[in-house]
Amino acid sequence: MSAHLLNARREAKALSEFPGTLPADLVSAYEIQSYSIERWPDKVAGWKVGGIPPQWRERLGADWLVGPIFSRSVKTGESASMPVFENGFAAIEPELIIQLGASRAQDRIFTGAEIASSPVPAINDYGPIAVVCDFGNNNGVLIGQEIVGWSDFDRPLEVSIWIDGALIGRKVLEDVFAAAFTARDFCIENAKQRGIELQPGTLISSGAITGVHEAKVGAHSIISFGPLGKIELDLGCAAPLDQTKE
Repeated sequence: MSAHLLNARREAKALSEFPGTLPADLVSAYEIQSYSIERWPDKVAGWKVGGIPPQWRERLGADWLVGPIFSRSVKTGESASMPVFENGFAAIEPELIIQLGASRAQDRIFTGAEIASSPVPAINDYGPIAVVCDFGNNNGVLIGQEIVGWSDFDRPLEVSIWIDGALIGRKVLEDVFAAAFTARDFCIENAKQRGIELQPGTLISSGAITGVHEAKVGAHSIISFGPLGKIELDLGCAAPLDQTKE
């Protein structure tokens, strides 16, 4: 399973279905994820956190899942082209990106977006275990503006996303950082359980704010964070990966 998923990502080729038999539980899925991380030609810069759909939570005993964000998939700025797997799964998710500090009070927070993409077109239909096995269905993050003085930000925030000119999602966050901090704390605990040390500077993409918005290669998106600014991105076609581990 791991070899098929890794080869598909390296070669930027879509798969017709999820390869192999799914593991029985999340523990086994994270073991496969860790095995794949060791064999991927890039360093882990952080972790994406995603919500587990309600119908899976009792069975799996978790509300969240995590996957690695690799350094070469991280981009910064107010606009960028982000690669996704052509004929695979691709989606844009407005998110808050946390960069861990030496303490939680020293964490930095940015506007941003996760690019969810997998060589498996129907990856989410296979369920959270499949998502965990395939790097959490992550293929990068775009980091926008820093929310300076976030501890003093105490007003609601409206987040909106347009794809190809159409308003796709909008949500008003009454407590702007509550969900992001819950996701951060879950990620820290998950790493602890797996024996992973999260150093200061580690990124945590803290979960979709307005939803998981599927899109295709060539799509153009604008994400507004109200007074905190906006980011724009285009989805490009993923290319075969350089095999040299940085």
